[in-house]
Amino acid sequence: MKLVLRLVAPLIALLAAACGTVATPVWSEQAQETQVALAVTSEHLTAIAPTATNTPIPEATATPFPTATPLPATPTPAPTEPPTATAVPPTAEPAAVTVGNADNGKVLFETFRAEVSFACATCHHVDSEERLIGPGLLNLANRVEGYGTGETAAEYVHHSIVAPNDFVVPDYPAALMPQTYAQVFTEEEINDLVAYVLSLGS
Repeated sequence: MKLVLRLVAPLIALLAAACGTVATPVWSEQAQETQVALAVTSEHLTAIAPTATNTPIPEATATPFPTATPLPATPTPAPTEPPTATAVPPTAEPAAVTVGNADNGKVLFETFRAEVSFACATCHHVDSEERLIGPGLLNLANRVEGYGTGETAAEYVHHSIVAPNDFVVPDYPAALMPQTYAQVFTEEEINDLVAYVLSLGS
């Protein structure tokens, strides 16, 4: 037992002397070189690191898709036959005209008719070919052939009284003349009007 105490006592004394101190680690030469290299690398990375800026990131622009090339228009085939004009049937058949009494026709021409609210003389010159509201009637018998209706002067004047829209003198609107004279005048009175109009000029 004494022998054991002799061996343990110096060990206990040595441990007691070492208490209260911390041994400073001693780096090996290789470890110290590694520490220096790491420090230098850290400084270098800090120096070359990019500085953050507020430069906006450009927005991506959409690339347009290519548009389809339009196909050429299909040409319209030419008609094999030219279109023909559709003939408008006359509203009244031209009557066999009997030229009436021109003196009575003059009275009828100048008389106000309540059915149409004016007289024939309101719209037509009898001493001129110039336009008033309707065409001037002087020398009308000589101008009828130029209209190309294929009617005699008496037929043309009669037809123009009873169905004026069947042929409208160029540069005049349709329906300018009343469409009701076939009901306003008797057939005899219309023939008198025709005689009067044909007597205007030569």
